[in-house]
Amino acid sequence: MINIGCFSEMNVFFNNGSVLDYLQDKVDYDKKAVLDYLKSFKHNASCPRAVIDCVTGKEIASSFKVYNDGEYQWCDFLMYHIEKYNIRLPQAFVDKIMSKTA
Repeated sequence: MINIGCFSEMNVFFNNGSVLDYLQDKVDYDKKAVLDYLKSFKHNASCPRAVIDCVTGKEIASSFKVYNDGEYQWCDFLMYHIEKYNIRLPQAFVDKIMSKTA
């Protein structure tokens, strides 16, 4: 499973590096399509651990959920960060989503 969006600021089980490495001025993908795709899956695990906005450090939730599509795995805080910020995603992941929405 390829883990995405587990920023080091969260101190969770996987570390894709700092969110600061993923911030960009604008994204080159359809945010709505990506978010719709990410939200279309049922969670397969939950963690009763505080979640922070990795940019501001402020707590945004008391727990998080883990999702996957059989190939990629992400937590719901990735969706939060995509909605709020311009987060760079792996191109292969974006291509996979776009091929399903075409």
